[in-house]
Amino acid sequence: MRIGSLLAGLLLTATAPAFAAGDPVLGQRQFGQCMACHNLAKGGPNSTGPNLYGVLGKPAATGKPGYVFSDALKKAGIVWTDDKLDAWLKSPATLVPGTKMAFVGIPKQVNRDNLIAYLKQEASK
Repeated sequence: MRIGSLLAGLLLTATAPAFAAGDPVLGQRQFGQCMACHNLAKGGPNSTGPNLYGVLGKPAATGKPGYVFSDALKKAGIVWTDDKLDAWLKSPATLVPGTKMAFVGIPKQVNRDNLIAYLKQEASK
């Protein structure tokens, strides 16, 4: 039984997202492609996409006065947790079919981890 428990623990560790291991410095570079539509400035304006300041831990499609979210995102019922943010960054249209976000996603896990680390650092300063 002990070996089974050990293997189960190792499997869970190996498959769990490594957000804590993300590098925010590299994530800042990754955010460069996001800046065409988003910013992280507290009180900053919305643009093509919403300002992302303060979104972590909040329900999607809320708290950005003046920004018109897609009905699909409004109805998705998701909260911006690490896992949901990871799935969104991997493929927005897969997580929320009908989203108006045209970005295709970030296929590499390490790049998503870095970007999430940067967002966690910067989106709540």
